[in-house]
Amino acid sequence: MNKQRFEQVIAAMQSGGLDQILITEDRALSYLTGSKANAMERVGALLIKSNGEVHSFMNKLFRFPHIEGIVAHDYVDGEDPYQMIADELMPGKVGFDDTWATKHTINILKKRDDIIPEVGSWPVNASRAVKDAEEIRLLKHSSNVNDQAIAYGIANISETITEKELADKIDDFFNANGGVNVGQWQVVCYGANAADPHHEPDGTLVKAGDEVLIDIFTPINGYWCDMTRTVYWKEVSDHQREVYEVVKKAQQAAIDAVKPGVALKDIDAAARNVIAEAGYGEYFITRTGHGAGLSVHETPFCSPDSKDIAAVGNCFSIEPGIYIPGDTGVRIEDLVIVTEDGCDVLTVYPKDLQVVGL
Repeated sequence: MNKQRFEQVIAAMQSGGLDQILITEDRALSYLTGSKANAMERVGALLIKSNGEVHSFMNKLFRFPHIEGIVAHDYVDGEDPYQMIADELMPGKVGFDDTWATKHTINILKKRDDIIPEVGSWPVNASRAVKDAEEIRLLKHSSNVNDQAIAYGIANISETITEKELADKIDDFFNANGGVNVGQWQVVCYGANAADPHHEPDGTLVKAGDEVLIDIFTPINGYWCDMTRTVYWKEVSDHQREVYEVVKKAQQAAIDAVKPGVALKDIDAAARNVIAEAGYGEYFITRTGHGAGLSVHETPFCSPDSKDIAAVGNCFSIEPGIYIPGDTGVRIEDLVIVTEDGCDVLTVYPKDLQVVGL
């Protein structure tokens, strides 16, 4: 049991006026206790109360450990874990994990007519958003591997290797260096495919004058890396060069804006304003960034409607892009950690425009 993290979660609950939450997502369980439930379709949950009381509800087959400071309620198939949870709930608002299947929430609501369901992941998310020293060390290690992986990917671009084949080679590199394949493809785009921000790599082959956008990510020791680089195969047009330089300038403007106390929507605006002033505003169709840690996308989010404020220890991506359908696409992405006076950029692979394959 990580007492500091539980204390942070309880402090968030108290400040937000939420007296009880059910935590069920495996990464959140691991973050707080060091153990996962791997519950799949069954019930595996922590009930946290703002008075410091913590209960676990786990099937015995999970082998979830009994942890000092947590009241264990074990069950076996055929017993009713919903009733066990309902018996421990106080009347009033209950925060349910926003990743938990609706069937579980409904089954608890059927047991009690004096509780009010609310989305309740935010107290844990608020704690997870501020990385401690060990988490920062792990994020830096993952990003170091990602720097090597992007260099490997760019070095393996060839007119005889498809997008899918290059993506698979990058996956193999990650797997050989501590990465875990979680079923998400590495994003490799040749030519106009780069104008699709979430393009799934296919059988396309690269040709002279194509941009090559590579967005790669994986969890290593549980913590994600994430970065994007865009390079050009054998030649680059003046139009491509202009778009690239606008994105590069926008990314740097956003990085320069990162400081504790700055609204993340203002960091997004720093990048968005550069792209809009260059005349490409309609082609910046994504947010500027997302948090990263135990999940590849987590709090805080760097978007026009974000309510998040940068705090020391936050980790998030800075990844503005221009996506012109049928023409060209450019994204440049790094993870940053907010520091006392700005931020550390975790990935260092060069961002000057590169023409490769010469």
